[in-house]
Amino acid sequence: MIKIEKTIKDLCPNGVVFKKLKSLVNFTNGKGHEKVVEENGKYILITSKAISTDMQQVRRTNKILTPLNKDDITMVMSDLPNGRALAKCFIIDAEETYTLNQRVCGLKVINTNEILPKYLYYVLNRNTQLLKYDNGVDQTNLKKDDILNINIAVPPIDAQREIIKILDNFTLLLKTLSEELNARIMQYEFYKNCLLEPKKNYKKISMKDICSIITKQTGFDYSATIKPSLVQTNSNETLSFIQNKDFNGRSFNYNTDYYIPKSVASKFPKITLDQPSILFSISGKIGNVGLFMNKEKAFIGGAICICKLEEDIELLPEYIMYYAQSKYGQKYLFKNIKAASHLNITVEAIRELEIYYPSIEEQKRIVNILNSFDTLCNDIYDGLPAEIEKRQKQYEYYRDKLLNFKEAEVNE
Repeated sequence: MIKIEKTIKDLCPNGVVFKKLKSLVNFTNGKGHEKVVEENGKYILITSKAISTDMQQVRRTNKILTPLNKDDITMVMSDLPNGRALAKCFIIDAEETYTLNQRVCGLKVINTNEILPKYLYYVLNRNTQLLKYDNGVDQTNLKKDDILNINIAVPPIDAQREIIKILDNFTLLLKTLSEELNARIMQYEFYKNCLLEPKKNYKKISMKDICSIITKQTGFDYSATIKPSLVQTNSNETLSFIQNKDFNGRSFNYNTDYYIPKSVASKFPKITLDQPSILFSISGKIGNVGLFMNKEKAFIGGAICICKLEEDIELLPEYIMYYAQSKYGQKYLFKNIKAASHLNITVEAIRELEIYYPSIEEQKRIVNILNSFDTLCNDIYDGLPAEIEKRQKQYEYYRDKLLNFKEAEVNE
């Protein structure tokens, strides 16, 4: 912290001038490209989805309706409440490669001798002056004036270059870690499928034959019985209310959005998590599989099928989870998706899911190997995701320190 503060003090001892963004850039609104989207188009379409996924999910087109040039800054102007995309930016890295879609704006620096585009990108990306428009309830739609009237610190060019250098190093580290994680996930999935491939000597059994209960929230009016009782504060008298986003494999989140009083949960024992269980997302995040090992009692929300495992079975709970996650289990699940107003998998389909399994000794060997991969790829405490999260927080800390300037006094 001391080094960063000294850097700022040395570069800008008397503070810096602040200017309105509208005096620094030209603003462009994107145009709708839906009618000209082409799967193998020549140009990349800058959409909110593209920016929010760090350009991992892009669409293409053969027509440029809103041209973008190298060093233009693009910004997401619309997002859901509490979303992670609002005011997220992407700086254009090549000429004649991108075109700007609607609900995203383009910002072109007017004078690069005054402010460097890369420095401005770091200032604008998820800028708190813009995030304040998100009230956490309604969809946020930034207006042109909302964006152009924010205040921007404009230090000397040498200071801007130094800030860019420091933040670029953090960005490169995060990118390298993310690429490493993606490579390990691909490797993990490959070995998982190899290890779980059914062999001729394997036995098979259906989920219904190894579970005491397979069910979901059903047989009652959720809006009248459960929903009114949910609270947002945890206590000794509540249980975590588990939703699809709260589980993934062995990872289980108990710090949930909502909690249910134990007095209410006791009325619904079938959907209370109180013994080793396999969970399936049957709507929304279809095919997600979780393993509950009774670490802490909890309660399931909607769109989840709970499969409470019998005690005396020939299968390890972790083996069942991994098999359901493998391409063999997923192929069955997705084959049984039902088309309705929302795609879903029925509880009956889960009951009929067949698990192919070897001896208990071979199951243990497979589980031990996959546990190691799973920790590396998914564990938020010990794996690569934990390292990425730590570096992300470190980046945000130093970014805020570097961009926290004292405003220079202006003599009238």
